Formats: sequence, structure tokens, C-alpha cells
Amino acid sequence: MRLQSKLTLFSAVSKIVVVLLLIAVLPPLIHRVALVNTDKRLNEKKDNVLDIISNQGIGNFIAEGSEGAYGSYNLLKEEFISIEQIQEPVVIDTVENSLRKVEEEIVEYRVLSLTFEVDGNYYLLEIGRSIDTIQESIETMQQYALYFLVAVILLTVFIDLAFSKILLQPLIVIVKRLKRIGHPSTFTPKTINTTTSDFLYLNNAINDMMGQIQDAFLKEKEFIGNVSHELLTPISILQSRMENLLTDPEMPEHLLVKLVDNQKTLHRLKSIIQALLLISRIENEQYLKNEEVSITALANEVAEEIADRAEAKNVKLTLDLRDDWTLAQANYSLLFTMLFNVVSNGIKYNKPHGTITIAGVPKGKGYELCVTDTGIGIANEHIANIFNRFKRLHGPDNESHGLGLPIVQTVARFHNIKLTVNSTVDSGTTFCFKFSNN
Repeated sequence: MRLQSKLTLFSAVSKIVVVLLLIAVLPPLIHRVALVNTDKRLNEKKDNVLDIISNQGIGNFIAEGSEGAYGSYNLLKEEFISIEQIQEPVVIDTVENSLRKVEEEIVEYRVLSLTFEVDGNYYLLEIGRSIDTIQESIETMQQYALYFLVAVILLTVFIDLAFSKILLQPLIVIVKRLKRIGHPSTFTPKTINTTTSDFLYLNNAINDMMGQIQDAFLKEKEFIGNVSHELLTPISILQSRMENLLTDPEMPEHLLVKLVDNQKTLHRLKSIIQALLLISRIENEQYLKNEEVSITALANEVAEEIADRAEAKNVKLTLDLRDDWTLAQANYSLLFTMLFNVVSNGIKYNKPHGTITIAGVPKGKGYELCVTDTGIGIANEHIANIFNRFKRLHGPDNESHGLGLPIVQTVARFHNIKLTVNSTVDSGTTFCFKFSNN
């Protein structure tokens, strides 16, 4: 998972956890706030009533000659106020829930009760508000609080997403640059526009590291080229001398056998040196790409060239090429060597009465050419090293695979061909080349 996705996911999960906690805490909290506000409102009404009594007298509520009581409910029975005269002086100053019977209906109220004295008479003041009304207020407050929380969460998630995208933009640029590196020689050091010191350090470290790798690759190519050139001359001289000795009629037969073995060894050594020289020249771009190559024609010519070898090994070679496709700006001889090496390996490591299929099909704006054999296959742990020129892999006959596949990869890179390998032990191997003119 990408770093930006992880940051966004963590932010979203943390906010969801906060919301769940708030949802759990909010109802009792809002309930408490609603009761406090209700009590405050009842106390304000109590003060208003006492002010009226203080300024205008108790007669505004209890007329002379009455039974000494006053009561008033609003239309929906949501609130009430009552004043009644009591005989004995009792100190009451409470706010609590209480059930009241109103017009044959039992209603629960939040009731403020207070006793007070006017002109030597004692009265009980009660001001109440129905619990149902308070509960409606609580539910409304909870609903709006939930909407507010959801809006805040969504807003902060989008803000976090935008901020993380802006913050991680330099890292995204660095990753894209690294993904575009097909070969160390194609890397160009660049600066990044950021004030984050960590990203600046990372970019500078990558630039320095890739510079060192480029220097090492350059030295390696120079070394291989120089050594290969220097070795070819003495090997050619030795081959000439051995050929002269083989033509000597007086040479004993047991020495002739040894000379032939030595000549085979020199031939293998010369082939390795020539392969290294070829790789070095391709990597140094000493070959031109000034030809247009028909992929179907190329495959047919390789099949024709190698048909005798396949027949000698009792391997059936078939072609399945759909449509024609031309690779512009190519080098025919290098592409021929690339495809020839793959087919040659398919024949060499195939099973008796096995098959090799060269199949081609257009893919989008390009063309895909696959070589499939029914040979011994390659173990998964070895696939990563089959193109490594410095790591020798051996077949069942204990013979090295040589430099054929490193040459294949080098030619593919030279032509920007995407090369993939799929293999199953004892079932076979498939090499796929994806050509493109982009």
C-alpha cells in the first residue's frame, strides 16, 4: 500500500474512532446540558415571578377571598406555574422530576419548588416544564450534533488527503523517476522543489548513489571491452599454431587428441570474449538503429536458419504469426541474434520429441512475440539470474548456459523491448518480447 494511502486510511480510521467515542459520550452529555439549561430557565422564571410579587403584591396571582391557590398551564401542557398558600412554614428550594395529573392525564415534569413569605403568609411556588419537551430538545440537539460531526469528519478527511498529497508530492516525483530508470546510464540527476529536509536528503542521496553506479558501470564496460580486445589476439595466435600442428603428418595420434580438445577450449573462450565484446558495443551504442524490421519476417528467417538444428534434436518448430508489424529504428542483425539465441536455447534444453512455438500477435499499438518450449524449464529462484553475465547457471548436463541470454537482454534494452520470462520446471519456458515504436 502506498504511503499516501496509509496516511489517509490512518486519518480516516482515527476520525471514525473519535466519532464513535463522541456518539457514545454525546447522549449523556447533551442530556446533562439540556437539564442544566432547563433548570436555568426555571430559575429565571422564578426570579420573574418573585419580582412581580415584590413590586405588585401577591394579589396578581391569588385574589382576596380565594382558596389561596393559583395555577396556569399552557395550551400543550408543556409548562405550568402554580402558587398555593401553605399553613406551616417549610423551607423548600429544589429542582427535580415529578409526576403531575393534568386533566386526567399523568405528565412528568421538571419542577422547581420554592417556599416564600409575603405579609406573614407562606406560599409554595412551583414552576415546571414537561420532560417530553426536554427530550425533544435533547433529540434535536443530538441530531444536529451528529450532522455537525459528520460534516467536520468529511471536511477534515478531504483536508488531510489534500495536505498529504501536497506534502508527499516530492516523494511521488522521486518514485516516478526511479520507476523510469531502465538502465543506470539513463538516469539524470535532478533537484526537487520542496522545503522538507528529509525529501531533499533522500533525493541527494539517490543522485549520489546513481552517480556512483553509473561510474561503476562505465568502468566495467571499459574493462570488459579492453580485456576482450587484448585477449582476442593471443587466442587467435594460439588457434593458428594449433591448426598448424594438426596438419603436421608426424604428430602422434595421442597428441592430436589433446590438440583437438585444446582447440575446442580456445574456441569456447573466443566465443565468450566475442559475446562480451558484443554486449559492450551494444551498451556503448556503437550499433546503429537505422532499419525497419518486419517482426514476422524476422521470425520466419530465424526459424529457417535454425530448422536443421531442431530437426537434429528431434524437436518440432512451429510458427503462429498473426498479421505483420514493423519495428522502426532497429538493427536487424542484433534482433536476429536476440531471437536466434532464445530459440537455440529452447532447442538445446528441450525434451526428445518436444516442441517450440514462435507465436506473434498485435497488442494495442505494438506487437508481442513469444517463444514457448516444452523443455526442462527454469526454477523460480534462478529466473532472476538468467540474464546476469557474471553468474553462471548450469543445465542438467552440467554445461553453462553461457552469455546467450545476457546478449538477449542487452539487445532488448537497446531497442526498448519489454522482455518477460515465465517458466515451470519439467514443463517448459516462455520468453515474450513486447515491441513498441513509442
